[in-house]
Amino acid sequence: MRVPSESLSVLMEESDGALHLYLAGWLDASAVPALLQSVMRGRPGDVVLDIEGLDHIDGAGWLGVISCEQRVTNWGGRLRIDHGIRKILELAPSS
Repeated sequence: MRVPSESLSVLMEESDGALHLYLAGWLDASAVPALLQSVMRGRPGDVVLDIEGLDHIDGAGWLGVISCEQRVTNWGGRLRIDHGIRKILELAPSS
């Protein structure tokens, strides 16, 4: 199932007892509501965010990820980020 947003595409898939969310596009303030809506479908289990397909993430996007992690933790699940460190370094602005 896909959740559309102007800037973010979320493909949802259940696997290994967790909800996997494959994110693509821009994760910014306008995309955070779609991300939160998608994460809530994982309730009450674990959620995996795969960020390989992101082209951009800003501070508001990271705050959205933190909010997702808090929600998942509150219902007793765990949030994991796949392709995290490598993709974060790739998206970081170079000086």
